[in-house]
Amino acid sequence: MQDSRKPTGKSFTAFSSAAEEAQTKRDKAEAKREEQEWDNEGGHMSSNAGRVIHRPGADLPYVAILTRDGSGCTERSFATMREAEAFIKRNTPVPGRTLSGLYDRDPGES
Repeated sequence: MQDSRKPTGKSFTAFSSAAEEAQTKRDKAEAKREEQEWDNEGGHMSSNAGRVIHRPGADLPYVAILTRDGSGCTERSFATMREAEAFIKRNTPVPGRTLSGLYDRDPGES
């Protein structure tokens, strides 16, 4: 007769092991290093707008398209949409205010 108290395999726990915690920390550090490398792409913001398109079946399916004043568009491919959006954000100016400054008043002021 089999003992029903014997473990049959790996059990589930909500807590991470020390090895899993260490791997997670290494993964986060690697991701941070990659982001820091992205920040130093050189050049200046010569583009005034950007958009992302998806090309199914391509090795790098997300394409960031930057629009420039007085010249054509520039395309660069990425593996994820997040990378493409981050590229556009780093290479285009911050959009201006959409609301008037008249709304920046304390209550009761007219």
